[in-house]
Amino acid sequence: MNEIMKRNRLFTCILAGAVALFSLQSCLFEQKDLFEEGASARLASVLTNAKQVLTQQSNGWLMYYYPDNNQYYGGFNYILQFGEEHVTVWSERFSEPGTSLYKMATNNGPVLSFDTTNWPFHFFATPSGGSKNLYGDSGKYQAYRGDFEFLLLSATSSEVLLKGTRSGNIIRMVPFAGGSPESYMKAVNQCVEDIFVSEFNGTLDNSPFHIFLDLSNRQAQLNLIPSNEEEQPDVVKVAYMYTDKGLRLYEPVTLDGKTVQELIWVADEQSLISPLGADKVHLEGTLPEGWHAYDDFIGQWKLTYNAGASFLDGIEIKELEKGKSFSVAGLSHQFEMKATYNLGSGKVQLLSQIVGNDGTYSIRVAAWDSKAGKVTYTDTIGFFLTFGANAEGVDDASTIYFSDNRVWLTYPVNGFIMYRMNGSTRIGASTAPWVFRNDEATGAKVTVDPNRLPTPTVLTRVN
Repeated sequence: MNEIMKRNRLFTCILAGAVALFSLQSCLFEQKDLFEEGASARLASVLTNAKQVLTQQSNGWLMYYYPDNNQYYGGFNYILQFGEEHVTVWSERFSEPGTSLYKMATNNGPVLSFDTTNWPFHFFATPSGGSKNLYGDSGKYQAYRGDFEFLLLSATSSEVLLKGTRSGNIIRMVPFAGGSPESYMKAVNQCVEDIFVSEFNGTLDNSPFHIFLDLSNRQAQLNLIPSNEEEQPDVVKVAYMYTDKGLRLYEPVTLDGKTVQELIWVADEQSLISPLGADKVHLEGTLPEGWHAYDDFIGQWKLTYNAGASFLDGIEIKELEKGKSFSVAGLSHQFEMKATYNLGSGKVQLLSQIVGNDGTYSIRVAAWDSKAGKVTYTDTIGFFLTFGANAEGVDDASTIYFSDNRVWLTYPVNGFIMYRMNGSTRIGASTAPWVFRNDEATGAKVTVDPNRLPTPTVLTRVN
């Protein structure tokens, strides 16, 4: 009897424990479900609020957009007008706006996604293969590491803060002040065209201050010179973008307790000043020695090479992409070459490149040391094309001098030679075996830059 009672009590304890365990699990599941439901509800509320903020701004939003995790290409202006399902996007880089669907979604947080093709965004984010783009004729397999999906950090009627899910860049949107998006973008592009000065000297709250601009990649270097000569200059490098009035840095930069982010361009004085209410900045622009405008290079030219022994008429430098590149005709009877213009330095580079096709083969112009018989296919090696000074020392826009760009340190560049190529394999010389060659290095006129090798190759204007 005692044994039976012991077994019954044991069974009762086990049953009671099982019931308690089951009850505890039920409570845990219930609490977990309630927690997930609460989190989902809160996330849905965030998305609903953000959409209301975006759609209720009738003029749209001005976005400061930066592709690439290091902001390598600088920043660009977008204006976005949101409807319930569609968004229309204007960009400084495209003449027409793009319209697409957008969505508010969840992906480790609230996300604003432009998930159908909207060219102003997808240009920077989608690999472009061999299609033409802003920075050259061949595409990039990673595009420009831009974003079309953004994590929503905050959304109020005065500011929306986003974070690129790919780049990690902080992207700020503010209400667009009004007027037409087209007129705003026109004013931005006018600043892009007007600010051709790359070096500025002046003061930041009476302290010596310098800014150097990489105009091609929208990068700025800010130098604040301390009053104590024993101290090192305060130097900061940061990406920038253009605005309708001047420049805006990717983020505020503080130098010796003074903050700089926006600068206003004064075209008549070629200067940058601070906006009202900011730390006082006044910078005067200075052009580098030998600087020339893009249009100065356009025209008809005659090539002289081989220390003046050889001539080639009918050279034409034509506009390719305004302010950025040229097409150079006449160096070869069959193909034209591309030359690039740097706004900051006012110089042109003519580099090794593929210029066309001959049946199944590509035709490459290679940088050449004709004396040593060495060539290189590297597309950063070639010549600077710069204007020189006449006999009186006056800047002269009638003669262009070729000088080795000194990227190929092993050999000097003194000519170009063309080859048929099967991929990276050289098949043989093209039907026109060279563009030009310099077999003599004597009697050359020294170029503007004394650090460059002198070369007897010059272009003389004929019109």
